Amino acid sequence: MDFESLHTHTMETLFGPIQGQIIKQENNIRIVHLRDENGNSRTLGVARFLNTDHNSVLAAHTKILAGGLIGKTLIDSNIDYNKEILGSFQVKLPDWLMHDFKTLDDSCLAIYSRISLNGSSTSEEQLLYAELIEVIPPELKEIFEEKTKPLDIIEPDLFSLMETANLVVIQKQNG
Repeated sequence: MDFESLHTHTMETLFGPIQGQIIKQENNIRIVHLRDENGNSRTLGVARFLNTDHNSVLAAHTKILAGGLIGKTLIDSNIDYNKEILGSFQVKLPDWLMHDFKTLDDSCLAIYSRISLNGSSTSEEQLLYAELIEVIPPELKEIFEEKTKPLDIIEPDLFSLMETANLVVIQKQNG
């Protein structure tokens, strides 16, 4: 994975240094704000970690659980991975997130992706490491709409992940 293709890199290009602030972390779920140096929330990340007990990712995963940003930590740990953006959808913002994004808009774009770890030289198999929802502040909607396509179908598993952050999908209008 190229550092310049990371979501964090995009945020740092726009706003300067980005740090993660963990809001909730339990078992295989983490909710984190990506905050700029002024403390403004620039993304809400919701991650579901899968396959975290493999030797290739144990040390990096420990750092991620301690607050490390996923992409940066994997790169710093020399782990070859692929982040596949599966699509985007609109979500209704809960009041607390409207406050943290400093917006009056009550909806915004969420990007859904998966991170797979590439196999070792003896194995070409990819290991699904995490599913991510990155909720983008309304002011950045146009930037990210150009980079993603809307999801036609939202899998039931994704709804349970969104519920952990009190997020609700805004259904597409037919016609």
